[in-house]
Amino acid sequence: MSKIFIGVGHGGGDPGAVGNGLKEKDVNLSIALHLRDELKRHGVTVGISRTADEDDPTSEEVKECNAFAPDYAVDIHTNAGGGNGFEVYHTLSGGKGKTLAQNIEAEVAGIGQKSRGLKTRANSAGKDYFGFIRQTKCPAVILECAFIDSADAQKINTEEKRKAFAVAYAKGILKTLGISYAAAAQDDTVQAVKRRYDLAEETMAYLCAYSYADALLERLAAVHVSGKGASAEELVRTRFQFAEETMNYLKAYTYGTELLDRLATS
Repeated sequence: MSKIFIGVGHGGGDPGAVGNGLKEKDVNLSIALHLRDELKRHGVTVGISRTADEDDPTSEEVKECNAFAPDYAVDIHTNAGGGNGFEVYHTLSGGKGKTLAQNIEAEVAGIGQKSRGLKTRANSAGKDYFGFIRQTKCPAVILECAFIDSADAQKINTEEKRKAFAVAYAKGILKTLGISYAAAAQDDTVQAVKRRYDLAEETMAYLCAYSYADALLERLAAVHVSGKGASAEELVRTRFQFAEETMNYLKAYTYGTELLDRLATS
């Protein structure tokens, strides 16, 4: 059975980079947990350096990774410095780590994120600079999803958006492992939402076409909405805790007003 180790950058007293109301340690953990779940859904055995906000130095990540003895390891980070785009670091020697980096980069490009390319970095001794790459016994890469201190942060400022990165990472990892990606089973959720809100097929097709359809449908299926004293839009926004991007998508539908009314009152 394939094994993957996920390092989760920073944590506890080390927030990592900070910007636009976000802390790197929180973004990293969110992406890592979604990635863990996607890989496990495909039968991959997963080790992870932390699942909560706690101190997690690189030295401990490396120790845990080597003890776990995975096929590959990925370290989840978020960039800073005012730029934009995705970066992935792999070992100076290339090999399997470079192949993993290439496969993940291709999937990240598929969700619309600019790539700054595959990168390597050497220390003064001519060895790999980053301990997570240099000291792990398996092929390892460091993933920098976006820049937290620029407009790029808009691509990682909701749970749905961070999950999109996690799914892209998972697809790249699975391709490297030779495992076919299977889309999350959506049929039961689609039917539950359709029945609960008595929505037409055309409306369901519109919802399913959304970039973050899985997360949207899961929330609609799980949350029961009832209440008075607010507009349909505000009631839907408050009860479902939808991001502004999701609300804009719902309102842009040809029958957006009717859809919001239905979601607010059913």
